[in-house]
Amino acid sequence: MDLVEESSASVWISFLIMVGLAFVPAMPIPLIVGIIAANQPFWLALLISLGGTTVGCIGMFYLSRTILARWARKKVAAYARLNGFFTMLDRNVFLAILIGRLIPIMPSAALNAIAGITSMSIWAFTFATVIGKLPTMVAFTMAGQQFEDNQFSTIILVGTYMLLLVLIGQKLKRKLSS
Repeated sequence: MDLVEESSASVWISFLIMVGLAFVPAMPIPLIVGIIAANQPFWLALLISLGGTTVGCIGMFYLSRTILARWARKKVAAYARLNGFFTMLDRNVFLAILIGRLIPIMPSAALNAIAGITSMSIWAFTFATVIGKLPTMVAFTMAGQQFEDNQFSTIILVGTYMLLLVLIGQKLKRKLSS
């Protein structure tokens, strides 16, 4: 909390935290976004969160495409249960990344690595990432802004949003696995 509280360096520290989280699977990104939003004005918090995660995703994309290409291909090949997702990737890589961002069917770091070993352009990846992450970032930035004033309704709204995403994600995951 102390790192992201309003100060002259907090914007950059928050941005770098968001960049770093894009490299680590299963991190509580919504919680960090909420903390940033509680300590910054709405538009700045949204820019920090969306910009930081996008820059981090692009970094992981490049690492997977270059330095970690062999490792990424090996890791991706180990997930046979994602064959449906890979089929969707073959058909329309932009749509697959967009859906993967909108609905959490896999960790963001894994999606970055998968995209890096495809032939997808960096521009298409960035566009799909920004559009796909925007609804979640807006929702959690709003939640962070409102949390202090109305904790109960914020928790209910965030819980409902997360439940909806999980249910849609599970349905999509089952469909893609078959």
